[in-house]
Amino acid sequence: MKQRNSFHPYRQRAAVAVSAVTAVAAIAGCGSSGDDGVTGTDNSRPVDTAAVPAQVTWRPYQGVQVPYSDVDGPTDNTTSAAPTGYSHTPQGAVLAAIQGQTRLALAPDSSWAQATGALVAAGAGRDSYAVARAGASITAPADPATTAAFTGFRVTDYRDEQADIDLATTMPGGQLTTAAVTVLWRGDDWKIALPAPDTGGDGIGSDTDTAWDAPADTDPVPLTSLDGFTAFAADTD
Repeated sequence: MKQRNSFHPYRQRAAVAVSAVTAVAAIAGCGSSGDDGVTGTDNSRPVDTAAVPAQVTWRPYQGVQVPYSDVDGPTDNTTSAAPTGYSHTPQGAVLAAIQGQTRLALAPDSSWAQATGALVAAGAGRDSYAVARAGASITAPADPATTAAFTGFRVTDYRDEQADIDLATTMPGGQLTTAAVTVLWRGDDWKIALPAPDTGGDGIGSDTDTAWDAPADTDPVPLTSLDGFTAFAADTD
């Protein structure tokens, strides 16, 4: 099974704020493992990994447009730094990945701890991220004029307990990139998976019960088109 993405430190956060593999000063990563295949869903809904989330609106968070769905989430704490409540479907997983990655990258000093505790699966990876983030400072939103926008997604593997997702973003100049994200179903919600950095650890913690493979170190991959992706972006008209 291929391995997944990692977070990296970066110096120019505005330029890469919503790149799906970045978070301020972080050195943790997302991982995946397990059998291929598509299983499990919410409310007996048919599993369609290419379908867009239903009834979506986009709202700004720290200079970045992020999606909210009346059907697929987040449905709880939607005005807080840590919205939760996603459907147990590929669509809920996609929304959790976008929301979680954005907030890990851009949550200000006053709320990053709340976001991390609510949106990231417990384990050594989350602990490492928290240590790294505590040494950084974010006091203002990203500049939308220099910030990437979410453009599409591709669910590469979906199971009851884990979803592996490629998120595509577009820079204001038109450059396309993709980066991989893994989310885990924990405590009746999707949470970002952050394995321990550099050590090959699986990120498992005291309140997790299933390990996942540590990722290889990867960077965003340039794209020439969205072929194979589901287009999913805020309406800019």
